[in-house]
Amino acid sequence: MKMDEFEILNLIKYLGGIKGRHTELVTVYVPAGFSLDIIRGQLAEEKSTASNIKDRNNRKNVIDALEKISNELRLIRMTPLNGLVVFCGNVSDKEGEPDIKVWEVEPPQKSDIRLYRCDQRFIIEPLKAMYQQANAYGLIVLDHREATFGLLEGAKITMLKHIKSLVPGKFSKGGQSATRFAREREGLIRDFYKEIGGVAKSFFFGKGLAGIIIGGPGPAKENFLESGYLPTDLKNIVKATKSISYTDESGLKELVEKSRDVLVNERVVIEKEYVQKLMASIARNDNLSAYGEEAVRRELNAGNVELLLISSALDDVKKNEFYYKAKESEVKVEFISKDSSDGQQLYSLGAIAAILKRPSKGV
Repeated sequence: MKMDEFEILNLIKYLGGIKGRHTELVTVYVPAGFSLDIIRGQLAEEKSTASNIKDRNNRKNVIDALEKISNELRLIRMTPLNGLVVFCGNVSDKEGEPDIKVWEVEPPQKSDIRLYRCDQRFIIEPLKAMYQQANAYGLIVLDHREATFGLLEGAKITMLKHIKSLVPGKFSKGGQSATRFAREREGLIRDFYKEIGGVAKSFFFGKGLAGIIIGGPGPAKENFLESGYLPTDLKNIVKATKSISYTDESGLKELVEKSRDVLVNERVVIEKEYVQKLMASIARNDNLSAYGEEAVRRELNAGNVELLLISSALDDVKKNEFYYKAKESEVKVEFISKDSSDGQQLYSLGAIAAILKRPSKGV
């Protein structure tokens, strides 16, 4: 059965804690569109090389892992759309009693990584980074006076940098001619646009972002976009420009709020809708919601949960308990970040809540 994101992130955490006694843990990254026949051929060569490993147990574990991967790949007709990552190796903590396990994961975005590694640890970092970047958006808010750069990851907004320009106001002070003043001002604006483009490149280029959103008051945002100072690869992923009031850190939050049409399928909007639905039910006192561990557990046991909301800040043991209990009953589960105001509301309600199928009967 295909794993969802929560299960894959759990797997990544689990794999990160495994350490082999020898270089017996095999990691294979297959790029999107790459031939599995070539990978199978490489594994056959690696199996031949592994026969020269001196330590008998290590040799057997590596060969068994390579055979297991090869057998799994024979069952896959073609490389999945985004590529493929395979982890396989001995996960037993008992010497001489090997337990060879294999896991296959399709990355959340198209991967160009090709890698084969036999090591004491699984190579999880590239896959982990993909999940961190898959739904991230670059944010830029600007006018002629200042610019602020941010990153939207899920529901979390992080300010990256704030810069100020040397551009003076629109009107000359003193005896300077209007024409000369305007010319010098335009030059400073171009210099500022160039600086903004450079900072954007340093933060966003090659990061696998889902997109970039630019905002600000007045025409500066459009003028910057057409100035040619934003690298083409970044300009091509600009999803929208939005008119907003502020160009400091608060402007980043305003930009995200004004971009709900662009972010309609992204976590920041989805999470807001779920939490607002929960809060509306609580405000109506319609008994179609429950919150807190005891109340939610009771409704899950009664088969009365339609949607389970779990805060990312809930401890891992309870998070897994409620998640897998819900999955057993085919209940939809959504994880809500604590990094947003909506996430804070859920956390204050005990970090877990549910939308119910029918009114709760209570205790």
